[in-house]
Amino acid sequence: MKKFSNASNKINVIMSVFENDEKLDGKEVSKRIKKLGYAVDEGNLKMFIYYHMQYQYLMKEKSQGVNKYFAV
Repeated sequence: MKKFSNASNKINVIMSVFENDEKLDGKEVSKRIKKLGYAVDEGNLKMFIYYHMQYQYLMKEKSQGVNKYFAV
């Protein structure tokens, strides 16, 4: 399993799992990143999205008590 080298690399990988106007929860995002061969933890990924990507790269929408993320 690969590890991320820096924050910009992590942002690029996270953005690559989103297709057209897809809305994904944190579990699905982490599952897709694991399929790419990266070692990620779902909780750490959600915190990274919250602190580094929200409103700039991704927006979130609460649906049935679950945060769904989609590309801006």
